[in-house]
Amino acid sequence: MNNQNTDVYKALPANVKAFFDRQYQDSYALIDAARHPRTGLYGDAYMTFENNPEDRCSIAATGVGLISLCVADLEGWDDNAAEKVRITLRGVLGEIEGCHPARDTFTGFYAHFVHMETGENLHSEISTIDTSLLVAGALFAGQHFKESAPDIAVTAYDLLKSIDWRVVVADKDKGVINMIVKNGMGTAPLPAYNEYVLVSYLALLGQPENKDIQDLWYNNFAEERINELPKAQYRDITVLTDTTTNHKAFLSSFVHQFPFYLVPEYAASPTYRDYFANACLADRMKWKELEDVPSYVWGYGAGPNDGLFGGYHADKIGNSPHNIASAYIVAGFLPVYPAGIYDLYAMYQLHIPYDSYTNPDDRADEQKFRAAYQYGLHRYSWWHLELPERWYPTKITLIDWSSMLYGMAAFKRGMLFFTERLVEQEQLQVLGSDNGKQNPTIA
Repeated sequence: MNNQNTDVYKALPANVKAFFDRQYQDSYALIDAARHPRTGLYGDAYMTFENNPEDRCSIAATGVGLISLCVADLEGWDDNAAEKVRITLRGVLGEIEGCHPARDTFTGFYAHFVHMETGENLHSEISTIDTSLLVAGALFAGQHFKESAPDIAVTAYDLLKSIDWRVVVADKDKGVINMIVKNGMGTAPLPAYNEYVLVSYLALLGQPENKDIQDLWYNNFAEERINELPKAQYRDITVLTDTTTNHKAFLSSFVHQFPFYLVPEYAASPTYRDYFANACLADRMKWKELEDVPSYVWGYGAGPNDGLFGGYHADKIGNSPHNIASAYIVAGFLPVYPAGIYDLYAMYQLHIPYDSYTNPDDRADEQKFRAAYQYGLHRYSWWHLELPERWYPTKITLIDWSSMLYGMAAFKRGMLFFTERLVEQEQLQVLGSDNGKQNPTIA
């Protein structure tokens, strides 16, 4: 596998490179801080002012954690990465004593939130996208460690095959995917386009012989169909969206980023890359309409707003309460806008010097600032940065933070880091013939 550094990384000035290296490693360190050492499950969020890891595991965040261990192994940050992957996979499969993550009895899909120690369902839905993010992380790790720890790929294959993916299909002709599973039945249909592209792709990997699953993918999401997905117009910039009835309905930028990093056809597609670049440009241009905001402040992402207003919100063009910027969105777009690293550096150098900030006149403020940004830039309110009563984010959700890790990995190592590790059907067929296992519940 390719382990070379990109030209854009090598060309960075020394000061910007030092910042990049620190923020990149911290993008893993934050995720690792949210990992439960016994069960290997990952918290929904890193808590800035409380103990970590929290009790609430996110199955999606656990998938992010598996990919983060691949990055840490490549970069030499964690010599125990492969064994951590094994523990995490044992944890999600219920093979660690006392830990049995909640799953739908009929289909094998996971509950979104479970208890970190026991796996008990914490009053959450059985989620197709969160399960898919977990499985995607497992398959990614299987590819990364296929030479040094081939058993990981076998376990990831077993996890994929332990799920009956048929229930995700709501409308195979229109690309509508069920978000929730209840008692073996799919419900809460969501129209394309969105991050559920990943669900469709994994369904095809898991049950390639199923005609409905084939049609769902090939009629709607295959590379040659990308141009037919719904579109919206911001000024004269065309971006993908989820409705054909409102050409001004935009999606949060993370929606564009997840398929780019996690679906192999999309990661390699020139067509999708063009739409991805458009989504980046539209995000940046919309921020320029706001008053008193410098050009390096942008990023319509999702995340918690506790302590400022409401709670969790997926910000987007036309719907962004308080205009909170997400630095991890900037990082996620680095493959198509490498100059974004200088936007992040400007935020760090001028406003959020997270590793050097001092306030001799207010030590409480200094402590809060250092705690809130211990692992670097994330979610911030531009208008609160210079106020005496600054807004300090109380947590950082791992699934949203993943864009920081993915984008920085791609900036340094290139998109080959992802395309070489994203599993395609041919690779699964080889593994399946070697493994010889098939879930008996799947027709």
